Amino acid sequence: MEWLAGRSARVIGPDRGIPAALAARGAVVVEDGPSELLVHVASPPDCRPAQAIAHADWRRMLDDGLDQRFFSARAFAAERRAAGRGGAVLFVGSPEQSAGAAQAAAAGALANLTKTLGVEWARDGIRVNTVLAAHDSPTLGTLAAYLLSDYAAYVTGMVTGVALDD
Repeated sequence: MEWLAGRSARVIGPDRGIPAALAARGAVVVEDGPSELLVHVASPPDCRPAQAIAHADWRRMLDDGLDQRFFSARAFAAERRAAGRGGAVLFVGSPEQSAGAAQAAAAGALANLTKTLGVEWARDGIRVNTVLAAHDSPTLGTLAAYLLSDYAAYVTGMVTGVALDD
């Protein structure tokens, strides 16, 4: 199943098995530089009760969970537009309920960002989707590959939470 044959993919963040799954489906995973596909995986959330989060920690968690994702996707979209080609962005993270207030705020904002960018960038042929999964699984890599492939060419602005039990 070479869904991504010859496509270049850049994965930012913790591995979670996604680079191997993309390569198994034909993608060339690159460290830096231009790519046709971008996957931004969130770092594991720092789970603590709301009353224990200092302002600086709140800002850092929102930066990790939202800001860095936006800026990497914006740079990717600019590269794809300059090349005159479309592409696909996939954000991967934890469900908002699983890791406390800061994660919930970032994940909620990410959901709205995904929907907005999905609509806004569709005219440029750039798809944007999000998968929220509580833990790693081979199925997560397969789902990522599917959402980045042409099989999901009409899927954009989607946010899905999945329970992975394999």
